[in-house]
Amino acid sequence: MRKGCLVVGLMLWAGLAGAQPAERVAVDSAVSISQWAGDNAATSPDIVIDFTAAFRIGHGWQAYLRPWFRQPSTTPHTWDTTIYTAALQYQRSGRVSTRVDLGYIVSPIGIGMLDMRPDVNPTIMTHMAYVVPMPTFDAGVPASLPIASSYPLGGQATLSARRWDARAAVLTTPPNRRYVLYASAPNPVPRPTIVVGGGVTPRTGLRFGVGYATGQYATADEVVAPAFTARSLHMLSAETEFAFGYTKISGEVTHDTLEIANGTTTATEWFVQGLQTLTPRWFTAARHERADAPASRFTAGERSSLRMSEFTVGYRLTNEFTGRASLASKKTYYSLDADRQIGFSLVWARRWRE
Repeated sequence: MRKGCLVVGLMLWAGLAGAQPAERVAVDSAVSISQWAGDNAATSPDIVIDFTAAFRIGHGWQAYLRPWFRQPSTTPHTWDTTIYTAALQYQRSGRVSTRVDLGYIVSPIGIGMLDMRPDVNPTIMTHMAYVVPMPTFDAGVPASLPIASSYPLGGQATLSARRWDARAAVLTTPPNRRYVLYASAPNPVPRPTIVVGGGVTPRTGLRFGVGYATGQYATADEVVAPAFTARSLHMLSAETEFAFGYTKISGEVTHDTLEIANGTTTATEWFVQGLQTLTPRWFTAARHERADAPASRFTAGERSSLRMSEFTVGYRLTNEFTGRASLASKKTYYSLDADRQIGFSLVWARRWRE
């Protein structure tokens, strides 16, 4: 099944590429290699190959596909292979511009999703709260996150004007469960999830946004004990971005209300990050994030938390190569003390066609 998904994806890619003139195809590629040293750091580097191809079909339509490959530092002799996005998109410009995405799309809630490409991420580490599952807090219920790095099947409509934007989406995966095509772990059982959101832009470079998602984060088929009933999710998020001069600051906070066997519980996640361009080649960046999980069913009512802080200095060697060096402190839900590490990365990024 996994090989079949990859073959189908590559056939779709090759077929679309062969059917389109060169000026209708754009490929964004990024390759990163990073190495960490310090407390509990892996001895092998982490390697990521990430590229996106967009095929302009005409009359506002395009198709896009994003395969992703990773050789984890923890298992240096294996490769994780996934397909993040594979969808059709329609765009129409005007006083109120319209965009519609149909297929396997980026989760429409959480601005941390914008930092998932290694060439766009201002730091080296990804958002840990998006990828590290919370401890089990309800017996027989699958693991979940405060908010997930997810690429579910669904449809989304976006409206945008000069001062405001709005979006609505129907997904088959809740935004606190991870879904990717060709995943190494089983994906969640499909179920409808509604996401709505919007924002205002009072001035150029400044935006405030909110989002809301509701649905079942675990279906009755996924709950194995003690009660075979579904579990509901209500997620509320707030986000902001502020860019001025050579500075960009962004952040978000999310609050989950999660149904459990004997009532409800909550989970939260927030981060703030900044990027400062010093010269055409030098930049600095910093991020601090925290997530608070419900009390584990294996502890006496104690909630657990995840914390990560990273300070980065970057240097653009050429238009395609960027080097980064970071100091980081991170604590997961499962550790008592923070690990202090130093990391280095080299990222190559290129757009092949315009």
